[in-house]
Amino acid sequence: MSNTTGSDRATPEAETAASGRLRSIVVTYEGAADRRTLYPPDATEVERLTHWLTADADAFHHLDEMR
Repeated sequence: MSNTTGSDRATPEAETAASGRLRSIVVTYEGAADRRTLYPPDATEVERLTHWLTADADAFHHLDEMR
């Protein structure tokens, strides 16, 4: 990710497939909010940084939780 330091990292256990169409990954930051990026499985790292949705991880909710 573009603004990470050595202590910031993607958490592999947070990577999931959503209905087989999109994936998401959470990058944890020391002293800042964790960030989640949604992207298609074939997106390159550069495309993930420039073309896909990234927001604070706590802004995302499972659809079932919102019903």
